[in-house]
Amino acid sequence: MMKKAVMQFTACCLALGISVSSFGAVAFADNSMTLAGLGEKSTVAASTSVTLAGLTETGTAAASGGDASAAAAAETTTMADETASTDSDTTTDAESAETSEDADASETSEEAAETEAAETSTEASETETAETSTEAQTETETELVYDTSMSGELAFAQCDNYINVRSDASTDGEVVGKIYNNNSVTILGQLGDWYEIQSGNVTGYVKADYFATGESADEIAEEVAYNVATVNAEGLWVHTEASEDSETIGMVYSSEQMEVVSYEGDWMKVVLEDGTYGYVNAWYVDYDTYYSTGETLEEESERLDEEWLEYLAESEAEQERLDEQWLAYLAEQEAAAAAETETSTAAETYVETAASTETSSSSSTSLSEAEAAVDEAYQTYLEAQEAADAATQQADEQLVYDTYDEAVDAYQDYLDAVAVADELKYSSTTTDTTATTETTTTTTETTQTEAAQTEAAQTEAAQTEAAQTEAAQTEAAQTEAAQTEATETEATTTSTSSSSTLGQSIANYAVQFVGNPYVYGGTSLTNGADCSGFTQSVFAHFGISIARTAASQATGGTSVSLSDIQAGDLLFYSDGSGISHVALYIGGGQVVHASTSSTGIIISSYNYRTPVCARRYWS
Repeated sequence: MMKKAVMQFTACCLALGISVSSFGAVAFADNSMTLAGLGEKSTVAASTSVTLAGLTETGTAAASGGDASAAAAAETTTMADETASTDSDTTTDAESAETSEDADASETSEEAAETEAAETSTEASETETAETSTEAQTETETELVYDTSMSGELAFAQCDNYINVRSDASTDGEVVGKIYNNNSVTILGQLGDWYEIQSGNVTGYVKADYFATGESADEIAEEVAYNVATVNAEGLWVHTEASEDSETIGMVYSSEQMEVVSYEGDWMKVVLEDGTYGYVNAWYVDYDTYYSTGETLEEESERLDEEWLEYLAESEAEQERLDEQWLAYLAEQEAAAAAETETSTAAETYVETAASTETSSSSSTSLSEAEAAVDEAYQTYLEAQEAADAATQQADEQLVYDTYDEAVDAYQDYLDAVAVADELKYSSTTTDTTATTETTTTTTETTQTEAAQTEAAQTEAAQTEAAQTEAAQTEAAQTEAAQTEATETEATTTSTSSSSTLGQSIANYAVQFVGNPYVYGGTSLTNGADCSGFTQSVFAHFGISIARTAASQATGGTSVSLSDIQAGDLLFYSDGSGISHVALYIGGGQVVHASTSSTGIIISSYNYRTPVCARRYWS
């Protein structure tokens, strides 16, 4: 700024005519040029100044050779212009720098804004990520964990009937099978309060609350286990005692199986196929323990189909039996009616009074109506029975029961009509006889006639009572069949008075499986069972849990004297060394039992062998 002021001052002096020596001007210009950073030669500076000022070459020569003042003035002007130009350049540079600084500031501001926006976005992203992570962590914390700590553990179902096995650990899962009371399962894992299990051919999820594990499962296992010894030698002697020196009672061969009663050191006490107890060397058999398992829905469907076909077959057989009884009853009724007609005809010969005649006529009319009602009721019964027979050919179980009940009702109506007719016949005969006695002389012939009539009436009454008793027994049997959804019992000797008891119901249920096979070690009522497996499964149907082997069953329940046994009691038989067989008493001196592989499930006299004790589980 000082340089600019000096130059402005010099320009003013020249404009006022103030003379300045060329030396001083040149010297000042030289100093100014030095300050401006120009070259040392004043002439060069002047020449440059002239050129910058836009003067001609002539002017330059004049300035160099002539007027020193003009030259100085020109030089000064030139320097001023140069200074101005310099200042202009400086100002421009400053403005440019300022503009550049503003631009830089603007760019810096934008960068800062972008940086801030980026940081804000980053923070938002980090916040969102953190929130997402927190939510994911929360979901992970609440998600159920599949626990395999109980994998391979044995558990037993504890329920009234059965437990559904589902495809998922939820009540919304599809039902894929059923586990019945005391069935065993193998736990694969646990998800919340659900077990994933396998039992037989069914795999899925069940509620853990319905299964016993740990010590409870161990106790149940001892009660329901079925231990089997399989011979792994070509032949193996069965001894009477746990010693090689004891007497032999038979031989078992390779792959044969025997029920194990107890394990005594190197010996096993076993039950042979015929129910005989003995001992075999444990080194020559394989020992396995079995438990009953669940079933898939397909297996259940097949089992129910088989049971239904068996039910239909047994129903048909029972109906044939009832039809035979009915025909026999009708034959007896016809014979009795014929005898009564002969007697009535003989009695009517002695009726001589009008009153007697009128009474007989009135009674005859009422009797005719009663007999017509009997015929009508019988026809109704035949039609109902025909409908019931037709229903058994259809796959509608309810229709079978409905038509069967209608047939029973129609049969009862028929019996009621017969009773009314019989009463009229008896009353008519009594009236006729009384009138005859009052109006005729008592003679030997009259006495004989009266005796004949009385005998006929007694015969008719006895026959009617027998028919009613038979009908009542038949109806009770049919009602029992409908309630148990099975065929009527083949044990026809059981009494009506005990049919309402639980023991009788157990007996009735058991006999429907007569004819099914005996399978050693089996517990299936339809596909095969041994003696103790048969009784265990029968009682299980009524929710009663008993031990697996005959020997163990003989120690449970309540002891009953053989003179006081009732239907539903278990009778036990011995081979001399222990309990070897069990049968179910059905009343009338008979038992039903899984006998042998050659006979299957049969009915026998209770003393076909001498029973040693009896136990009752149903009361």
